[in-house]
Amino acid sequence: MQRIIQPHRGPREAGVSLLEVLIAISLLGISFATIFSGLSAALRTTDRLDGFDRANDFAARKLSELILDPSLAADQVRSGFSPSGIGWQARTELVDTRPLSDPKKPAQLVRITLEVSWRTRSGGQSLSLETLKLCIPEPPPSP
Repeated sequence: MQRIIQPHRGPREAGVSLLEVLIAISLLGISFATIFSGLSAALRTTDRLDGFDRANDFAARKLSELILDPSLAADQVRSGFSPSGIGWQARTELVDTRPLSDPKKPAQLVRITLEVSWRTRSGGQSLSLETLKLCIPEPPPSP
């Protein structure tokens, strides 16, 4: 069996050199910079998606409100702002008409296009939703 002889270290060779400490601190700094850069990008993306989610919820509620509005008819434009600063514009367009019992008042199929826009740090964002509404005229009042 062979014995391995380890060289003896003197007192001057004990510990960590300054170069090793500088390399370790540099690697640690690069690691932290990479982690914080990724975290910053994730926060920006989360902020952008949060704005989009709020605008999408607002648009869905506004579109439901417009569908239920009995005064909404073809060829109208409505617009406004929410309390949170989301702007909206609704346009209606006649798609089709079908006769009912009274030929003077046919049923109408109306397309509602809702454009929603909001401001972000990087500029403006917008989204658009569409739906169809069947408008049936009120029956004439009976005497």
